[in-house]
Amino acid sequence: MKRWVLVLTERGSDREGKRRRIAAMFIVLCGLVGSWAVGSVLASDPIGYGVPIWPFANNVDRAENALLGQVVSAVRDNLPLNHDQAQVLRKTDAYGSEFWTLKLKVDGETRCREVAVGLNVTSRRVSC
Repeated sequence: MKRWVLVLTERGSDREGKRRRIAAMFIVLCGLVGSWAVGSVLASDPIGYGVPIWPFANNVDRAENALLGQVVSAVRDNLPLNHDQAQVLRKTDAYGSEFWTLKLKVDGETRCREVAVGLNVTSRRVSC
């Protein structure tokens, strides 16, 4: 005698797991793309963004940050700059801050930075 049995399965549980795996892969992919984008922006000017550390800055960037640290005291006190590797190209006074354009000679390269001295000292890379 043949016996027929009705077997019921939950179709939704398999779909739920598949959706969760796809969502997790999408989140991981977005995290990787986002971290790459943030890293490329930080690597464009690591000193200006305040991250002169290994993944973003190379040896020249770290040397430039060390030289800029020595120069900042003279810029903050508005004293003449007596450093053989740094030269003042331009001084500007605007918006209650001093802006100095500096030409820095670092490890055989010449780099220019605009240093803004107000309550905080900030800088950005500019063309020479």
